[in-house]
Amino acid sequence: MTQFLTLLKLEFMNSAPKNRVKGHVFSKLFKILIYILFICAIGGGLLYVFNSIINICIKSDLEQEFIVYYAFLVQIVQLFFGLSLTTKTLFFNSDSDILKLPLNGKMIFLAKITYLFIYELIFTTFLTLPVFILYGVKTMQSAMFYIMLLPNILFFPVIPFLFGVLLSVPAMYVVGYLKNKFVVMLFLYILFVAIGFTLYTYGLKFIMEILNANDISSILQTQVILDIKFISNILYLPLLFKNSLLLYRFFPSAIVNITIAIVLFVIVMYFAKQAYLKILLSNMENDTNVFKHKSQVKERGIKRALFFREFVTIFRSVNYSFQYLTIIITTPLMVFFSSQIASNIGVGQVGAGILPGITILVLLMFLSMGTSFAATSITREGGNFFHTKIIPVSFTKQIVVKFLLYVIVSIPSILISCLVLAFAGFLSYLGAMLIAIAVCFIVIGSICSSILLDIRKPQFMYLDGKEITNSNANINTSISIGFLIAIIMGIGAIVISMFVSISAIYLVLFGFGVPYCAIEVFRLFFRLEKRYRSIEA
Repeated sequence: MTQFLTLLKLEFMNSAPKNRVKGHVFSKLFKILIYILFICAIGGGLLYVFNSIINICIKSDLEQEFIVYYAFLVQIVQLFFGLSLTTKTLFFNSDSDILKLPLNGKMIFLAKITYLFIYELIFTTFLTLPVFILYGVKTMQSAMFYIMLLPNILFFPVIPFLFGVLLSVPAMYVVGYLKNKFVVMLFLYILFVAIGFTLYTYGLKFIMEILNANDISSILQTQVILDIKFISNILYLPLLFKNSLLLYRFFPSAIVNITIAIVLFVIVMYFAKQAYLKILLSNMENDTNVFKHKSQVKERGIKRALFFREFVTIFRSVNYSFQYLTIIITTPLMVFFSSQIASNIGVGQVGAGILPGITILVLLMFLSMGTSFAATSITREGGNFFHTKIIPVSFTKQIVVKFLLYVIVSIPSILISCLVLAFAGFLSYLGAMLIAIAVCFIVIGSICSSILLDIRKPQFMYLDGKEITNSNANINTSISIGFLIAIIMGIGAIVISMFVSISAIYLVLFGFGVPYCAIEVFRLFFRLEKRYRSIEA
């Protein structure tokens, strides 16, 4: 038991940041307050939407079906998002130090899955508890509903988690096979993001149509309601959860749930005893002989060599190339679907000014996520950072190359997004061009701001060739600033179009974008040589 608790403690210690950024206590409290307010705002918005959906379910006699479908959705999210964390933690974390200890593979495995389950339980509780409490209030459930809520939510993630552990084995082999096929991996990432956002958009569009419908029966006709009820009876695991929560056929449902969980747990532990340690050792041995290709030294000019070095640094890693390209490439698709939803639903209620406002909002939000990778420009050098100080190239020229690296992907993304909206008729060609130019100024300013964040406080947390696999303080700050600008400019554009005119949107956009760009460019390059020279890895 002592070994297990020690290993579990090590898992939590290894997952915690190795380096904490020093700062004033009020600065830290302010950041925490901002994060809490942001989470509360998102949570409040989602609860408002679910409140409307539950009202519709009550009117359509679909109260119990709501539990089934929402439980199914949460379990799918838990399975797929948890699978990545499970595969990484079980098979791709560096366990060389732990393996030196006199421990068996089963004990290491048990500590890891316990650590994972705690995270999954916290994640699932945040997704389910507020929604089901809201459901209980809206449907006037008895006290027994709230009493049964806690044990059911505690058991709720068990079966999807165990399925995820079993699926992590084939997932590990697939990831291992594709480990160095970066182009294939990047294409698959982009494809999955595009498909996921497309499905999300159509689902959101359907929900918005329901919420804005004057007569629910025009959308949820009798046959549709019958189909919804029929499908809910096929979703077996969420149906068992619903029965257990509402005390309907409680004992049969509980027995089936527990039996499935026990069988899966036995299979998982048998795998841990028979194969886990062998796979772990095999992965560590294979990592030492991944690259066998002999590279040739080629003579390049200074600028070409710097660009080549930056691209190699990014594309040697699927994780880095995903952060650098995926959001940027899929932004036009996201902007198009968002404008389509706004055109179908919002124009009649708010006016035509909602389209440029939504365009500005979505463009800036997604590009903020894409360009936030610039906040690792210095950090991702890792143990090679000292090379940037000894090569015979000025620091300013090195930073310019890093800056242009993001410009050459973000600017085309902005232009394509706006051209698509103009071709589709959501924006006039003049309006699309003005938005594209103004957003380019804002994005250039955001890139400069992100790079400057990393120059001032580089987060050298991963050295010796390891990658930045988690978001750090600079990335979070970059995204927060970008989202704040996006919300102010996007919502401000909608409000201005309602009370002033659509043409005033472009004046405000340029009035902010041009000075913001000039100030951030100046801040980045002013005294850059001295600031860069003072960085210590």
